[in-house]
Amino acid sequence: MKSIPLIRVGLLLPVVEFLDHIGSPTDRLLAQVNLSPAVLEHSDRLLTLYQGVALAEKAAALEGLETLGFLVGGQTPLPRLGSLGKIVHHSLSLFDLLTTLEQVLGMANSGQQVNLRWDGDWVWWQFNCQSPGQISNLQNHRYDLGLYLNALRQVLGPDWRPTEVHLKGPHCQAMVDLGDFAGTTMHFLRPCNAIKIPRSALSLPYNPKAKGTDLHSHPDYDRFQQTAPAQTFFDSLQQCIQAQLPFGCPDITLIASASGLSVRTLQRHLGETGLTYSKLVDQVRFNQAVALLRQSDTKLLDIATELGYTDPANFGRAFRRWAGMSPREFRATYQRQG
Repeated sequence: MKSIPLIRVGLLLPVVEFLDHIGSPTDRLLAQVNLSPAVLEHSDRLLTLYQGVALAEKAAALEGLETLGFLVGGQTPLPRLGSLGKIVHHSLSLFDLLTTLEQVLGMANSGQQVNLRWDGDWVWWQFNCQSPGQISNLQNHRYDLGLYLNALRQVLGPDWRPTEVHLKGPHCQAMVDLGDFAGTTMHFLRPCNAIKIPRSALSLPYNPKAKGTDLHSHPDYDRFQQTAPAQTFFDSLQQCIQAQLPFGCPDITLIASASGLSVRTLQRHLGETGLTYSKLVDQVRFNQAVALLRQSDTKLLDIATELGYTDPANFGRAFRRWAGMSPREFRATYQRQG
């Protein structure tokens, strides 16, 4: 099975802020997609694409707002998207921005692919986000359209309108009627989403203050790459569990629902690896505990909380069962060996 598509919280925050602004029952909507408001406190934390898509679709239906995704994306500058935004904001030109997005977007959203397609005097910025589970993905496509259109207008001017736009979804008159697309030819039911851009615009400056340093030298790049969504089902499932641990040990029903899977399907895939769900949770907790214990400035109480233990003594007993020694003994041994 393909990996569970994961996204960074920073990509969802603009949606939540928009819902708060219009007075939508945000906490109730978050609960419906198994998201704690506390998850949103860390912009680079991972959550499933399914949860983000479901939140936007439920909110659009509740508010009767077909263009909700586009409205959110259209008012979101790239620098607001956590580490992803900080990295791409260092781009010198529009071409630099788009090619940087080609390289790093998968580290923030493993369910989306973007690329430039050359077409004579024009280029197409193509973006395609997979549909997670059996759920509509329209608001996600419209969010991306708004986000990228806003980024292009940083270069081409606030009143710039594309001559042509492609969208995967069915015809939507509410989108056609938006002033943002006055004079734009909109095609629906296309294989991917795309915005037509003059090729001559690629050399225009994006961030005049950017120094043009190598992408890999950005201070956020290494950490961003190391914590990127995994590309295999098993590894992405582990990341999904790890992201939920600080809010209490997640049961299999919650993880299956957040991933857009049935419990039976999830159990079947686990069975293929010879693991039970409880054993997998132990494995995730142990690996995370080892990583945190190697950081000498991280308190044991904080480690226990990060792993979903309300009582540090329970963490101590679990770690001794996993490793044959207490967390303190493990840390001391590691420090002596170091």
